[in-house]
Amino acid sequence: SRIDIYDPELEDRLLGILRKNSLSSTDLLLEITESAYSDNASRLIEVVNSLRKQGFKIEMDDFGSGYSSLNMLTTIPIDVLKMDMKFVSNMLKDEKSLKLCELVMDISRFLKVPVVAEGVEEKEQLDKLKSMGCQIIQGYYFSKPLPADQFEELIEKEGDPSAKNF
Repeated sequence: SRIDIYDPELEDRLLGILRKNSLSSTDLLLEITESAYSDNASRLIEVVNSLRKQGFKIEMDDFGSGYSSLNMLTTIPIDVLKMDMKFVSNMLKDEKSLKLCELVMDISRFLKVPVVAEGVEEKEQLDKLKSMGCQIIQGYYFSKPLPADQFEELIEKEGDPSAKNF
């Protein structure tokens, strides 16, 4: 968020979290929110570059929802685009939303970064996104948010070859 970007201790706090939990920077994906783009672009670029040097992957969250997202792609190095869920939720009802989903996919191919499609709730949305080449898809279609123990059960069940695969 904008608040985190201005925190001079951000990088040290993140590295401390990694050490405390025996993780590496590649285990943690960081999302930049729309509010972070709006104020001080040079500070944002400085922080993102520094975090990427430490090995963190940077995701641009809710891509396409704000006025500055497209412009920021020219200056901020990112590793993943997260497509705004409003496009996904309307893609089967609204031609503009469908075209915007296709445009985000085209941009991701140009930048050579993956897209995460958020907010998928229906099989038809899943199928359409897969046909566009989207390989990372999340939403209630797969599961609502779960406590850790129920999530573990879901993963174990999905890993079972006799279980229904999505």
